[in-house]
Amino acid sequence: MNRALPLRGLVPALLVGCLAAGPVACSSGTGKTVQEVAVNVFTLQSGVVTELRDLRGTGPFLAYDVPPEEMLGIVEAVLRTKVVAVFPNPRAAEVIAKERLGKEAADDWYGPPSRSMVVVMVHPAAGGGPGSRVEIHATDRGPFHRGRIAWERELPPLLYEAVRHRGVTPIRPLR
Repeated sequence: MNRALPLRGLVPALLVGCLAAGPVACSSGTGKTVQEVAVNVFTLQSGVVTELRDLRGTGPFLAYDVPPEEMLGIVEAVLRTKVVAVFPNPRAAEVIAKERLGKEAADDWYGPPSRSMVVVMVHPAAGGGPGSRVEIHATDRGPFHRGRIAWERELPPLLYEAVRHRGVTPIRPLR
């Protein structure tokens, strides 16, 4: 389920504040900062990964009969079949991926704007078993800038298939 993030509620307030202050104030240093913050928040360029991470532990969870460390590698490999901008974080047991369109699509740097993004978190199996639990949290850039990838719908079958064929068929990244 693609959730609307609470941070976006700040955008209208920032825009109204800038407009109420008038064009002179918006062209001043403070006004430019307000405009930059509003653009960054509205276009998923600031704070979104943190908000997706805050959903850790809320589920839904998918169970796999694979140890968490190996599952993290499978998640990374599967995400690389969808997009170039994939950022594994083994210490946090998560992988972040960003869908980009246009000339920035091939850029694997963290900074360019994204159409959509996903944070996939890998947890040990409930009860301390040998498997793992995976949760997927994703969002689009905004109502008018939706990504092409429905992360929460597309990833589970790809992950199950990758687990089923692990060690037999390599997962091929985009590049």
